[in-house]
Amino acid sequence: MRDNIKIVVACAATAVAVTATTATASSLITGAKVKNNSLTGLDIKDIQSGDIKDGTIRLRDLNAEVLKVLAKAGTPGATGATGATGATGGTGAAGTGATISSGNWGVESRNVLGSPDIGLRGGPATPPFGSGSLKFLVGSGSEKAAYGNETDFAGNPVSGLTAVGFRVYTTGEDSAIANPNMPSIVFEIDPQLTASTSHYSSMVFVPAANSTSNAWSPYIDATSTAAGSWFLTGDAGVKTGCNLTTTCSFTALQAALADGGAAATIFTAGVSKGTDHAWQGAIDGLRINNQVFDFEESGVKVRTP
Repeated sequence: MRDNIKIVVACAATAVAVTATTATASSLITGAKVKNNSLTGLDIKDIQSGDIKDGTIRLRDLNAEVLKVLAKAGTPGATGATGATGATGGTGAAGTGATISSGNWGVESRNVLGSPDIGLRGGPATPPFGSGSLKFLVGSGSEKAAYGNETDFAGNPVSGLTAVGFRVYTTGEDSAIANPNMPSIVFEIDPQLTASTSHYSSMVFVPAANSTSNAWSPYIDATSTAAGSWFLTGDAGVKTGCNLTTTCSFTALQAALADGGAAATIFTAGVSKGTDHAWQGAIDGLRINNQVFDFEESGVKVRTP
């Protein structure tokens, strides 16, 4: 009898256990069992992750309060403090005067002979001003290159020239051909001599010697007797005695032009090469009084000395 009672009690306990397990399994919450927008922030806080079936709760199941809680979790943190200011950079190198564009320079086609290559370029090496220069590639002694300004100096008196010069980049090939074999500075002028009826002459400076090959020369001062000599073309050269055969210093040339007539005046100013020898090189920093003309790829700039 007692054994039968034990069996009955054991069976009852088993039934209760099974019933409890079944109830727990069937009580798991799914999204289908939650009314949309019915969960609050407090509900979310109290519910354990084990109480919710994975993948069953969606945003539409959450109310506005819960969504606010979730949004706060992604709010960026406060901006950090500004770092210390870096050290002040050093002062850049001083420039050589202010620069402005000068658009009246170009190839003087009427003075060009043959097919020389004339143009503004970058380099060569490190030019004395900026990053560019004026190139002359003269293929033979029968060619001539000419580049100048036919506007800005027109009408100025020759006697007003006080500083003239330039810098030159010449090559070993140039020096092997002849010495001197250098470009010239040229002013086309109206000499207005009492001894001549001619109203045109070229006033030409020729350097005395080649500059160092494959390098930029120092400033070649065309007013210095040691740097080179001057001559006049045409009848003015004959009448003054300052011609290609008997050249003159800068001072002597100005004096020869002041023969009692009207003051000699300038038509154009520029640089030239030929017709004497082939030459390949570059020119930069042409100085005329208080202006230095810087030849750049983008054009000609004016600098103060």
